[in-house]
Amino acid sequence: MAPPARPDPAPPGSRRAVLAGLGALAGAGLLGLLSPGRGADPAPPDPLAPAEGLAARTDGFARLAAERPWVERLGRCCGLVITRRPGVEGRGSCVLLDRFGTLALTAHQVEDWLVEAGPGRVAVEGEVRFAPTPGPLVVSGRLEQVRVAGALDLAFATLDLAPLAGAGLAPVAWGSLPAGLAGVELVAAGWPHGHERLHAAAGRAQLFRDYDQETYTSLGHAGADGRFLCKVMARIDAHPGMSGGGVFLDGAFVGIDNANGPADDIPDLRFTPVWAVWDAYRKLYPDRAATVAFAGPLRPDQTAMPLSCRGEPEIFFPAP
Repeated sequence: MAPPARPDPAPPGSRRAVLAGLGALAGAGLLGLLSPGRGADPAPPDPLAPAEGLAARTDGFARLAAERPWVERLGRCCGLVITRRPGVEGRGSCVLLDRFGTLALTAHQVEDWLVEAGPGRVAVEGEVRFAPTPGPLVVSGRLEQVRVAGALDLAFATLDLAPLAGAGLAPVAWGSLPAGLAGVELVAAGWPHGHERLHAAAGRAQLFRDYDQETYTSLGHAGADGRFLCKVMARIDAHPGMSGGGVFLDGAFVGIDNANGPADDIPDLRFTPVWAVWDAYRKLYPDRAATVAFAGPLRPDQTAMPLSCRGEPEIFFPAP
């Protein structure tokens, strides 16, 4: 019998799978019985606490950056997305893909927030914030030319970078995942809900699924189940609000975070792999794709891509 689902406290704009942690609780109780008289272990540091002396960074981000210096550079490409409508606010993350201001994020962050922005054009009211250095956040305007691929839970938008000129932003270097991805160590970066701080967490890829079942908490689909294509499962302790943030392998961009579960949800993170992100991006923006930088010996389209990851441009709205 499946364990009972527990209520999902995530605010609008985030979606994650929820599983009960009865096994973990039972294990903790048994350990207490087997260790009579043992004093309580000191509480581990809170990874989401502010990093000492570093505004706009979590303690977890700072610790990971100390181990892997390339993590600090993620502040230049990973943004905080704030969507607004009268009386309602949603928060998530995004990744800067190129020097033209193309952002990648998730469909569930924007699909309930679209507004008309002229003939055949849609936008999302709100703003995008970046912290390219561990100092004050820089702010830009709304997301324009939004395109949504619902089956992949993937979206693209264009951001006017002019207000951010000189701020130190830099687009990602595109990477590639190996065909045998189980055990590959990854880093997820994004902006957890309730914290104006960029966070990063490390873990390992576990498996690929052509289809993944998840539960919505977004405005228009709250509580509904969705079935999504082309997802990688990873054991990474990411948090609600990091949806739309990037997943990285040795500093190279390899995916978009879609869903984050609680600590007893194994795996914790689902993400859309770079195969699907690149396939859609190069079809929608061929001129922009011709200018981007790649990391490592292989491009994403030079590795094996599961059929479920191939998205045709006509599934996007509005049509390019």
